[in-house]
Amino acid sequence: MTLLILLISVALIWVNLVGLGLFWAQFCRDYAVSRVGGVLLLCLAFFGLEHFWGLGASLWFLPFSTALAGWLVWRDRALLRREWAVEAAFGTGFLYCLLWRYTFPNIDLFEERIPDFVFIQDYFGGGRLPAPDRWMVPFRADFYYSFQYYSAALLGRWFHLGPGYTYQLAYGVISGLITAAVFASVRRLCAWRPAAPLLTAALLLGGCGLAVVVHLSSRDWVEPLQMARYIGMIWPPASRTAVGATLDHLMYAKGVNPIELPVEPLSYLIMKGEFHPPLAGFLVLVFSLLLMAALEGEGDPRQRRILHALLAATLPLSLISNTWVFPLQSVLVVGWFAHRALAGERDHWFAGLAGLGAATALAFPFLVVFMQASGARTTSFRLVRHGDYGSLAGWLAVFWPLVALMLIAPWPRERRRLALFFTAVWAVLLVATEVFYNHDVNSGTWERFNSTLKWWGWIYGGGILTLGAINLSRRGWLCRYGSLLVILLPCVQVYDYGRQFVQDPKDDMGYLDGTHWITRDYTLRDLVSALQELPDGICLDSTIAFGNTDATVLPLFANKQCYIGWPVQEGIWREFRTEIRSRMEQVNTFYAGKMKDPLQWLLDNNVRYVMWLQKDNDHNNERFVPLWEKIRSRYVWRHLYGTDTDWAVGYWERLDPPAGPATSGPPGRR
Repeated sequence: MTLLILLISVALIWVNLVGLGLFWAQFCRDYAVSRVGGVLLLCLAFFGLEHFWGLGASLWFLPFSTALAGWLVWRDRALLRREWAVEAAFGTGFLYCLLWRYTFPNIDLFEERIPDFVFIQDYFGGGRLPAPDRWMVPFRADFYYSFQYYSAALLGRWFHLGPGYTYQLAYGVISGLITAAVFASVRRLCAWRPAAPLLTAALLLGGCGLAVVVHLSSRDWVEPLQMARYIGMIWPPASRTAVGATLDHLMYAKGVNPIELPVEPLSYLIMKGEFHPPLAGFLVLVFSLLLMAALEGEGDPRQRRILHALLAATLPLSLISNTWVFPLQSVLVVGWFAHRALAGERDHWFAGLAGLGAATALAFPFLVVFMQASGARTTSFRLVRHGDYGSLAGWLAVFWPLVALMLIAPWPRERRRLALFFTAVWAVLLVATEVFYNHDVNSGTWERFNSTLKWWGWIYGGGILTLGAINLSRRGWLCRYGSLLVILLPCVQVYDYGRQFVQDPKDDMGYLDGTHWITRDYTLRDLVSALQELPDGICLDSTIAFGNTDATVLPLFANKQCYIGWPVQEGIWREFRTEIRSRMEQVNTFYAGKMKDPLQWLLDNNVRYVMWLQKDNDHNNERFVPLWEKIRSRYVWRHLYGTDTDWAVGYWERLDPPAGPATSGPPGRR
């Protein structure tokens, strides 16, 4: 994608999203709420609809939606002039995220980038949901909270983007919506004008309490990834300062493997390049807080009912977006309704039930399958065992800014009731995450790994936004500027992000489809290009193994199905069914040349393409010709590079009836 085409795509997306916000503002009469919530409502509506009728891979309404959006922008230009700051906030988040994605665009083997890419591809087909799992046909993708991936694919289908470009641009859209919601929330909670940009910058660029603690503790630079995994890591004594040595003594017992308790703040999620559901969890959180902030200053009964209905609708939305934070979102939303009831408001319950019911009805076709899937049976809430607690010192290293804001918040008289509500909510959630955890496939020192990874950053971000905004709205010098200091100190992590941005290699800058890390090899590039032009079908790749491997990456980049993807991921999603290991062994047996009847196996499993790459050319490519002889009656060899004997790179393509003219056999075997 050239820079010009990228700019055009960004402009089209932006104009259409603005038009969508203006359309919903006719009903909601709050532009910021409509701007963020309109996207979520549209995606949820299509998500429910496509469980009954698939709308196809390429949606037809881009010209019409763009024309309508342009007309709405012109008609409501006065409103946009008044709300320019909301659009500026969206643009800041969108373009900041896109800067990272443009500079480091690779969809590679880091953590779960490839599985995230697979999920987006699952939904690109546009058929009736649940979508086919492109890593394990003919099974369906009905085992994971997939609303974020579906919404990304909807964006790609709407704007006719490829899966890789969709990955990057959808990432930017979510970042922009989060930033707009944060900015608008703070503006409603705090009249002090610097508060909104400062708090938005703190969440977009700053870390949690560890950002300060790590800089005080280490003599060496600690990368952002290591900072996120800091609690539970053992550091060499030579790299520790006096503060670090003291902290290590307080955090860890000698001879005992420490429990790993990672935390990923919002800023880290935006820069790391992993399009994972915690992003959607943050979006639902800040949208909920925007609704609460809007309700604080709203007096019109009709508008209050609409806002309460939208707030209740975030419960099923969080369940399908990031199920891990659904219990936390429930405490937040139910707590708000109870808070308003104690304040004397009663008619909000009916509006809330209406919003909850409507959103649940749209999400139900997905939930009814998802809640019965194997993944739902591999997790359960449990009490934290004695050996799985972290230390108080480690906990405070993460949460000291939030604790400071919670101690300050109840004292001033202004907005004390709201401050006490949010203080109580975040306190309850912090305690709950030390009492309970969500048990999954991890064990040992990783028993609570996913729980704190998903929960702590969510709580920290929500607490800093709400209590930070309330404290900055107070007139007291100590409350305002003391809170501001607490909020801004973790922004020292900007240095770490900046250093990583500067020093990381930028060989793939601008290749937004995410493939250049592997297709910079011209042979692999040509293979992907050739396969992209062919009809969809199962494509076989070798060296399938547990862990993050490049196996199946080329078929995915070529928009093809796979017989089996990463076994460890499919195992987690499908309760480690025996068929997963069996498929892996079959593929490896086929490529090892030890299968008795490889042709029949290929036909029985509906394999359409078989790749043969440089990695398969070991021992002077001795397995190539015998395999060709066994399958050549139904599979034609498509040569790309090599001699087709001692070195061969290309792929076999199945010849389906009516058969075309057969190609010659292997050299020397005609």
